[in-house]
Amino acid sequence: MTEHAGFGPADEDTEVHAGLGAAADEPTIVRVEGEHGETVYAMDTDGDNVADAAAYDDDSDGVIDRIGVDTDHDGTFDTELRDSDGDGRIDAVFVDTDHDGDKDVAALDSDGDGRFDRVVVDTDDDGIIDTDVRDTNHDGRADYVGRDSDGDGRRDYVATDSDHDGTFDTVHYDDPKNNPLAQA
Repeated sequence: MTEHAGFGPADEDTEVHAGLGAAADEPTIVRVEGEHGETVYAMDTDGDNVADAAAYDDDSDGVIDRIGVDTDHDGTFDTELRDSDGDGRIDAVFVDTDHDGDKDVAALDSDGDGRFDRVVVDTDDDGIIDTDVRDTNHDGRADYVGRDSDGDGRRDYVATDSDHDGTFDTVHYDDPKNNPLAQA
């Protein structure tokens, strides 16, 4: 689903909470009810009456659950930051890098330490993750990289750092024809 960033003039259900100044360079934050009853805070930072970001309180408990950001100012939120476990901290980021309406990059913090330990990417825009980078021991360095370069759903190669020294020590190729060392 594509989320659009536009919001119209205020009505009786809309409350303006900040940016009440007349200058166009002051941000305006508008509180509205979303399509599914959630509370949405939409922010217009450049005075064009189109939201540049929106914070969503999906269950209206007073805690922001996700934030949508329009990074290229085209009226569509192409980046989403999400608090998926309700602890008040962002633990997932989803990005639509090619602006087709589908998120094709995701960064995840699985252990809640504030550092992303997995990044998955759909590089060929077929809706299937084909690149998977993981920090399995949570030291801030990738120690697993898997790639499906031919779109068959299986990893063509996997590189691992089994001793966690920062150097990949094992590389497995699904098809020996793809191994550059086998072709030498």
